[in-house]
Amino acid sequence: MSANQICFVTSYPLERQDLGGGSWVDRRLVRTLQAAGHEVEVVCVTGPPGQWTSEGVVQRSAGSVPLEIRHDRRRLWGVAVAMMTSTQPYLCHKFTSFEGWPQAAGLLAERSTGRTVLTSGWPALLLADAARVPVAGHVAHNVESAVAAEHAPLPLRALGEVPRLRRAERWLLGRAGRVLALSRTDAGILREWGIPATALPVPLTAAPAPAEPSVPAARTPEPRWGRAPVPPLPEQPRTPAVVGFIGKAGWPPNTRAIRALLGPVHHRLTQLGVPVDYVLAGRGTEAVSDHPRVVATGRVADISDFYRRVGLVVVPRFGASTGVSVKVLEAAENGVPALVPSPLAAAIDPAGPWLVADDTDSMAAAIARWWRLRQSPDVGSWVRAQDAGQTLAALDGVLPVTSA
Repeated sequence: MSANQICFVTSYPLERQDLGGGSWVDRRLVRTLQAAGHEVEVVCVTGPPGQWTSEGVVQRSAGSVPLEIRHDRRRLWGVAVAMMTSTQPYLCHKFTSFEGWPQAAGLLAERSTGRTVLTSGWPALLLADAARVPVAGHVAHNVESAVAAEHAPLPLRALGEVPRLRRAERWLLGRAGRVLALSRTDAGILREWGIPATALPVPLTAAPAPAEPSVPAARTPEPRWGRAPVPPLPEQPRTPAVVGFIGKAGWPPNTRAIRALLGPVHHRLTQLGVPVDYVLAGRGTEAVSDHPRVVATGRVADISDFYRRVGLVVVPRFGASTGVSVKVLEAAENGVPALVPSPLAAAIDPAGPWLVADDTDSMAAAIARWWRLRQSPDVGSWVRAQDAGQTLAALDGVLPVTSA
């Protein structure tokens, strides 16, 4: 593949891991493009105004466009009023209604001159449309209308958010030269819509093994994350008999997942005589620190510390599924297997090294088997097979051929 000058458009800065899994994906895609010899610069839909260098690449943002307005009642009312007089969905209005949106579009129009534009995530595609720049390829993180159908609150449903978003999504995706979906399942759905979509594997790299692998932290009266470090137990390292969950507790799917894990799954494990402990990491997980089997909660300064402390990560999803889970991929990079529902396994790789369960009873049964056998799937071999070559092969059909 010949070298290109690429304008890579993201939802938020690559270093903002705290805002979600989008930056985790985008960092790997940018590194893959750079390693192949392409010149990449990043334009962020949201972020601080100006220019900075981070994650090995120059990034720019016009500022003044927030990522979320859920807690801004004035803005929410303004969007609701605007929706009554237009056909745009909330997921468009929440960005386009801000005063800084024209400046963001102007920045992209300026920086895209003479460059191949790749967009990653819904806000990036929306901004490219506002800037009236051609999009060579778009990375679809989810089918956004499927997310809305599952999680849109009642007031938005009453305003017709789901059909509005479905129409807008089909139209915008249809304007991209090619669509690369992170989920194999989503790629199939988009092809059924008549959109030429292919699956884009995310390149993975196995994390280096720690010099002294951790074992589960002993139970202490201080359950909050990192409050009371506990030295490793004097025994041979082995897979920790600790189940982990990582994610912002306030996001509705995560809230539901935590309730399931510490409720019916935990009760069933107790009936089965399986005394696993839980480590819950992420903003808001402190709220469940008083659970009898929770040994640590809260934000994590070092993500590798979380994965060293757990032997299995659970990624429960209920209802319709779209996209992939960055947490499954991140856990695999760190050598930790994941318990996932079958739709998520199919979206990432149906032949992958997953433990699969679709309801709370089967989740408890799978955890019990893992706990008794203390044997985990070989995630390391799977990770080593997910190299950048597959990603570049997918991108090869998006980027134009240039003269050497």
